[in-house]
Amino acid sequence: MDGFTALIGIAAGVAFFVCLVRKSRRDAQAKRDLIAGYTHPPSGAPSAIRRTPDRSVAPSRAMRTGWSRGTVAFTYEDSAGDITCRTVTVHSATASHLKGECHDRNAERTFRIDRIVGDVVDIESGEVLRPRSLARHFG
Repeated sequence: MDGFTALIGIAAGVAFFVCLVRKSRRDAQAKRDLIAGYTHPPSGAPSAIRRTPDRSVAPSRAMRTGWSRGTVAFTYEDSAGDITCRTVTVHSATASHLKGECHDRNAERTFRIDRIVGDVVDIESGEVLRPRSLARHFG
């Protein structure tokens, strides 16, 4: 009977280990899919608009002097409900707003954190961030 109990314990340990390995592989694949989704959105997903940069706007002082805390990419839904993919050089981040140079508009923009759809990718490190953690990350 003691041998049977030991065998059950070993089987449970192996099953637990297999579950952990599968979960870590799913998490790694989900991270790769998320990063790839910024360049190749999956079919069936709401299509994000990719605008051509507006070169007619004069660069702001922050852009001219090179203020930068990092570069991020994210999907953003504006007040009209339009969904766009944005790449932004971050100048400052608070708990409610992200301010920086939008590469798509070639202008300084302020984004509301609660309107960011999904996660944010730090372009320089490849790190996937939650929108609410941007202030800590760039603070």
